[in-house]
Amino acid sequence: MSDNTTAVDTSTWVGRRVRRVEDPKILLGRGKYADDVTPARCLHAAFVRAPLAHGTITRLDADAARALDGVHAVFTADDVNKVCRSWKGLLDWPGLVSGDQRPLATGKVHYVGEPVAIVVAESRAVAEDALELIEAEYDELPAVVDSVAAVTATSGFVHEELSTNLAFEGNFGGGDVAAAFAAADEIVEVGISTARHTATAIEPRGAVAEFDPTARSLTVRLSTQAPHMLQSTFAELLGLRESNVRILTDEVGGAFGMKAHVYPDELATCVASILLGRPVKWIQDRVEALQSDTQSRDERVSVALALSKDGTILGLRSEVVSDGGAFSVYPRSMVTEGVQVATIMPGPYRVPAYAGHLRVAITNKAPLAVYRGVGHPVAILVMEAVLDEAARRLAIDPADLRQRNLIAPDELPYTSITGHVYDSGSHQEAFARLLERVPAREPAPGRLLGIGLSCFVEVTAPGVAFYGARGAPITAHDQVEVRVEADGSVTVLLGTPGQGQGLHTTAAQVVADHLGVSFDRITVISGDTKTVPHGTGVWASRSAVVSSGAAASAAREVRDRVLAIAGHLLEIDPSDLELTDGSVRVSGVPTVRMGIQEVAEAAHWRTHKLPEELRIGLSVVGEYVGPNVTFNNGAHAAVVEVEEDTGIVHLVDYYCVEDCGVLINPTIVDGQVRGGVVQGVGGALYERLYYDENGQLLTSTLLDYLLPTGPELPDIDVTHIQTPSPNTKLGTKGAGEAGAAGAPAAVHNAVNNALAQRNARVWHQPITPERVLRALDEAAGAKWPDDPDTPSLPPLPTLQKGQ
Repeated sequence: MSDNTTAVDTSTWVGRRVRRVEDPKILLGRGKYADDVTPARCLHAAFVRAPLAHGTITRLDADAARALDGVHAVFTADDVNKVCRSWKGLLDWPGLVSGDQRPLATGKVHYVGEPVAIVVAESRAVAEDALELIEAEYDELPAVVDSVAAVTATSGFVHEELSTNLAFEGNFGGGDVAAAFAAADEIVEVGISTARHTATAIEPRGAVAEFDPTARSLTVRLSTQAPHMLQSTFAELLGLRESNVRILTDEVGGAFGMKAHVYPDELATCVASILLGRPVKWIQDRVEALQSDTQSRDERVSVALALSKDGTILGLRSEVVSDGGAFSVYPRSMVTEGVQVATIMPGPYRVPAYAGHLRVAITNKAPLAVYRGVGHPVAILVMEAVLDEAARRLAIDPADLRQRNLIAPDELPYTSITGHVYDSGSHQEAFARLLERVPAREPAPGRLLGIGLSCFVEVTAPGVAFYGARGAPITAHDQVEVRVEADGSVTVLLGTPGQGQGLHTTAAQVVADHLGVSFDRITVISGDTKTVPHGTGVWASRSAVVSSGAAASAAREVRDRVLAIAGHLLEIDPSDLELTDGSVRVSGVPTVRMGIQEVAEAAHWRTHKLPEELRIGLSVVGEYVGPNVTFNNGAHAAVVEVEEDTGIVHLVDYYCVEDCGVLINPTIVDGQVRGGVVQGVGGALYERLYYDENGQLLTSTLLDYLLPTGPELPDIDVTHIQTPSPNTKLGTKGAGEAGAAGAPAAVHNAVNNALAQRNARVWHQPITPERVLRALDEAAGAKWPDDPDTPSLPPLPTLQKGQ
């Protein structure tokens, strides 16, 4: 492990490697997850799920199931649709279309795993037994599986009422692309695909719904990262007052974007509780998770890069087809990942002309939505892979080619060709530091050694213009309450829950500095919409910017009130006072002081000592609206060894340099970076949700869906650079997704760097041993049968040199 963090002022709490306050109860098994709570009189639910990708429901007979001892109800679409209306995630992208989504399939099924009926019984075991007694029959329809074919289809629609499988089409970029390609000395084209995968959180999704018929109030305990959003949405869909819907979220065992949506099965559980007037609990199993959690990374990209003979980038073109699945999920829609792929692709490089064309397909697969990095891993992979191929073509060192095109410090702030404004950064410095970290090494016998590089920028903490202005209940606005108790201790109420990032720790560090109290005197609470102020949720690497900004605002206001009260009690002008180490002191006269406990006691119980005009409430709700967006940046290097006989790829070293602005807690950032890298490695080498030609999901358990584990991973060397953002309250930028964003490209380039020694390449992720062996054999002239596992790629009309 490398600790290359810039030195910090140890007199402040921000910047210290403080141990996470969340960890003791979790490590001791005392955390509270959705499955840890079972209310009195609670019933348990299980779902009939679609066994095929596309078909009309012709018969659904649940009489035998209803008659089973211990079964309280079996509900179908006819029952739940009377209580819950339909929804669809339609952001204000011109032309975006989607079919209606409902808690249970209505009339037909659209993907394997779509919920069809819900059984509610005395126990989960009884509910699952009852599932076997339900007779469901379907008329199977042709499944739409290939996304490239889907976007041009003139028949065989997933949703007949739409008369199309093209959910969205858009163009991005600017500059004179035709002139750039006409002037090029070299044009390099590649086609790349990334496999559909999912978050595989340690804690699956779950819902414990409790409806009170007398008050018409609904309390739902969920494993979610957006409780206030779901409070609003559930109220609207179920016809309830928002104040009568309470969402509870304590610990969340991982989410990564997958738990930021409206899910049919969670709503169906709520409807069951409403219809029965009793608590109903549903906890997902792993088979259900792989079938029905939102999925991601199902992208197919063809790209062309135009360069001068010295390696200067002149222009870029891309064709992106994104497989959106069967529905546009609420509220982030099915287009967000594809849009990010198309707009992030130019990255930290000077690209004077770019034309990106995106099409999002509707297919008979589980819905695609956001997952850690949201399009960045694919965009960065494509750009970095074509740069490496260009370096080979031009006989330029790949590191040198990047350095020639990376944005320089004097060019910042820099507006990319897709309109992103990089407010600050360390693009050249981060890459130079990375190259210093990577040592020379020799490969093991029988193995090819490869080193892969990637440079990137990442959108973090996107503001209201990103989602809210497009019609989604998602903003960059957060609220945090800071309250000084009568004994001088501090309570912080966070509007956003955590999903493992250590938000309670970092919030306490920020408040400790801004309020002038000790870190260990602060208690942080989150996860109850009835108690905490409003927050948009945890997503898009936003908490260090927006939540911490709101906490700082509240703490400063409370500090001012403490000083005003102390000034009256000490008969000293508040402007002459300072609050440090839990005491109010006269500036320059440290012997004259008053403890914050004395001030708090007066504010709570001795108000007769204070004038009426003084604001004595030591509880403030602070709010913060972040900038439209900020960007972090970094550079990664992966070192691999490829076994020529087996095609197995061994990741032997990994290095990353990250710049996410001011570090609130470097240890937490290290953990975020390392966790992200591991997920990126998983996508590059292992993870794939495999659908056959009929839309049947073949990777139904973790025996089939592979994940990286400890033995497959080296130590991850992390170096930090801190370039404060000029646009955020604390100079922070997001950090949570950077590791996942940069890793797939670094690993892929490392493998191709190794295979290039045999004039071979791979262009599809995950990079399986079979794909490696095929590439090696075909480069050597051997013939393999046609590969049904090679995805079709969108055609890229070529602009030839001189045209």
